[in-house]
Amino acid sequence: MTIWRNKAEWELWGDRLIDGVTYNFEHLRSFDMQVTRPAKGEWPAFNATVRVVFDCHVVTEAIDFIGEGPAYWTDIGGNGRMFELERFQYSQSLPSMMSGLPSGLTKCYFAAKNNYMIWKPAALSGPGHYQVYFDIYMPEMQPIGTTLLILYVQSAFLRTVPHTEQREKFTPFVAICGKLAGVVEPKKKGPRSKAKGKKVIAGM
Repeated sequence: MTIWRNKAEWELWGDRLIDGVTYNFEHLRSFDMQVTRPAKGEWPAFNATVRVVFDCHVVTEAIDFIGEGPAYWTDIGGNGRMFELERFQYSQSLPSMMSGLPSGLTKCYFAAKNNYMIWKPAALSGPGHYQVYFDIYMPEMQPIGTTLLILYVQSAFLRTVPHTEQREKFTPFVAICGKLAGVVEPKKKGPRSKAKGKKVIAGM
């Protein structure tokens, strides 16, 4: 089990004084959201709590050394990271983007590294896409009376000139959660369809 999947290691995001400016990171503290679906056909009603956890990659850039001070982080792999203002500014929208997943307001796609991706058009600095990558899993220890899933936001950044474009299928977030919880079974593979998926920005 990697460090970021150990609740005791999750960082409590506090204010940081960086180059004379105090930045508030409260929006990156973990939060819970509910995913529900009423009974339909042969499938029973489904309800789960999804805990959203953010990695420092959403507000930092990689560097080749481990620095000291409030502008520096060390990521889960022991690599140096440094505060990046543009990533921090875009990170303000992360809670609302993640909160839109259960209702389908935020569309979710399979990405290239066995994870998932959401995105929105750039708004702060011209053309491009703000892309967010995450994975989601069920921890071994479950609270009594509910299903708990952990959604780990791995990275988020502005991509102005995407170097990877793939045809990816939209996948309902509720279905992802249901499969992890054992409520929704994956569809059996049938004859390959000739229909092409929607072209979206993907890859990481």
